[in-house]
Amino acid sequence: MKRITISELNELLVRTSLSVRQEAKEKGVPMVYEENGKMIKEYPDGRKTEIIYDDKGNKREVEYP
Repeated sequence: MKRITISELNELLVRTSLSVRQEAKEKGVPMVYEENGKMIKEYPDGRKTEIIYDDKGNKREVEYP
């Protein structure tokens, strides 16, 4: 097996991420990821919400810019 460089690995990760995002959008599935230390849910229409859990474990979503 050929070893790959850090640069090649980073390029592969970027391409994979874009591919997964596109596939989720096409299938109408929201994606959840971390952005600026916050858990974000992005819907296929581009709308984003922040997922917040209170100290009792109750989940709520608020609009995210």
